[in-house]
Amino acid sequence: MSGLLALAVLLILPAPEATAQQLRVAYFGETVTHYGLKVAYEHPLISRTITRNSARKEFLFTPGLAVYNHPDNHVGVIVSPELAYQRSGRRGGVFEVSLSNSYFRYFLAGQTFEVDETGGFRRVRMAGRGAYLPTVSVGFGQDLSIRKNRSLAWYARLNLMQQRPYNASTLMRFGIECGIRKPLKNK
Repeated sequence: MSGLLALAVLLILPAPEATAQQLRVAYFGETVTHYGLKVAYEHPLISRTITRNSARKEFLFTPGLAVYNHPDNHVGVIVSPELAYQRSGRRGGVFEVSLSNSYFRYFLAGQTFEVDETGGFRRVRMAGRGAYLPTVSVGFGQDLSIRKNRSLAWYARLNLMQQRPYNASTLMRFGIECGIRKPLKNK
């Protein structure tokens, strides 16, 4: 509930400067060996440039979708609406922190069966489970538009996620993202 309140407050505050929305495309690895892809859309809610040092501070709303493969186990899908704080320095260095109330759904690999009413077995298609996945992310990167005049940026992030429920408890998951940001229109 407090996340919804924070989002509502950020949406009604005026944005003093308009910046471009960006598209993120990244390698997404849940742990290190479970490879995948993440796509996200960055929408600035508040953006300010500090004149003293030319740093830009932004609050972003970033809905994203990640898909990864845990070989011979499952395929995971994560829908993550993120609220992020991002700071870009005068030389293009970027630091960010974000929070997300994500939804996680996994689909088991192989064939899955369940017992039917007659005591026989029937196949369960797209077997798996859904879970709540609160996530905290910390990242860094470089905005190449500042010093190299390219409308592109690279970034890397570490995601700390907690799957709820996991069996009768919870499970801490770690993810890494390494990718690029591309503005959808010029700044």
